[in-house]
Amino acid sequence: MNHIVKIALAAAVLVTGCDEGESTTVGSRGGMVVSADGQFSIEIPEGALEHDVDITIEQVDCMQPNAIGPCYEVGPVGMPLLFPAEVVYELDEEMMEGLRAEELEVLVERDHDWRPLPDHRVDMADEVVTASAVYLSSYAVVVNPGRSHDHGPQHD
Repeated sequence: MNHIVKIALAAAVLVTGCDEGESTTVGSRGGMVVSADGQFSIEIPEGALEHDVDITIEQVDCMQPNAIGPCYEVGPVGMPLLFPAEVVYELDEEMMEGLRAEELEVLVERDHDWRPLPDHRVDMADEVVTASAVYLSSYAVVVNPGRSHDHGPQHD
């Protein structure tokens, strides 16, 4: 098999869209799973899983009043990862209109409690919010009310 065909096959395995109810198998080599709408993905690094796991991504009802987009549940929920995975939200201009990067954060659900992921990164130019996750769960991008532009002066 020539080199280009091998690369194309590898890309097809690693970047896979998940329709609701469908799963993508990811193993010890890692991989990327993308939601059916293309707005959310999780990149699981090599070595994060010890064996093959069927990973699902489903858009779910969001119980976060400050969410600026849909919430996604990545399953099997609660499964720990040996190395952090990167969750990626691709937002659109309309969702981010009037917001500043420091106002956004990524929340993860654990035991019916939502907590911020401390290492989130916001790229306003590319309209992408990323964070590291150490287990599979539900995720949401929210406007942090304590940092909202409606609660204090803006500093540029």
